[in-house]
Amino acid sequence: MKTFIEEYGLVVVSIIVIMLIVVAATPIGTNLKDGIMTAIEKLTTALGTAVSVTGNPA
Repeated sequence: MKTFIEEYGLVVVSIIVIMLIVVAATPIGTNLKDGIMTAIEKLTTALGTAVSVTGNPA
């Protein structure tokens, strides 16, 4: 049993770390997507307001 842990311990730890990264990546990716979409909506609104103020049709 001791040789098994010595031989495959690094593999097991690596798999656990990779799984934690995958599990954490899903909520982080969702938060990034929401932030980017909010920023684009604000930019689009600001650009539309700027066009309206100058009187130029969009």
